[in-house]
Amino acid sequence: MKTYKIFLPLFMILTLTLSFFQPIIATSEDISNKVLRLHILANSDSTEDQNLKLGLKNYFLENTSDLFSGKTLEENIEIAKKNTLALEVLCNKFITESGYDYETKVIVDKEYFDTRVYDDFTLPAGVYNSIKIVIGEGSGHNWWCIVFPSVCLYSCSESMSDYLTEEEMELISDGYTPKFKIIEIYEKIKSRLNQ
Repeated sequence: MKTYKIFLPLFMILTLTLSFFQPIIATSEDISNKVLRLHILANSDSTEDQNLKLGLKNYFLENTSDLFSGKTLEENIEIAKKNTLALEVLCNKFITESGYDYETKVIVDKEYFDTRVYDDFTLPAGVYNSIKIVIGEGSGHNWWCIVFPSVCLYSCSESMSDYLTEEEMELISDGYTPKFKIIEIYEKIKSRLNQ
């Protein structure tokens, strides 16, 4: 009987909280389904490996700005998948020319990202399409940005507002707020359950 008295109020609170945040969670998931992220993992956290990661980031963005020219997310994912080997060759060329013998691996897939605050907007936590570049062991700190819409590409002429609804833009333009923590908790639980 005691368990029932404790469980029922907790269940009611959880249900009310989720119903209140469901529209925000739905908007967040809509955003994650419209974005292609670039994710680069350094070999380690040594200063040299972190600098190499940042150098690779610049080299990659400079040499792929014309490649990701699709008008839709699906087109750009397909471009990434068709060019995975060429992207690995590009990355390995930079690594070798920088004096390292690490191999890189390029993976085009979906992966979980925590909430990320950029200068002009905040992307909520969630599972996003990504181009993941793993340098060597891939056990160092990572770097990420958005390939589509081309927010991080050097020839960027697009804006997130060209692809997101007004409601989605409102969510990402608020800066980091407590609702992002709720989204993050929900998405982490969901991501773990789907593994």
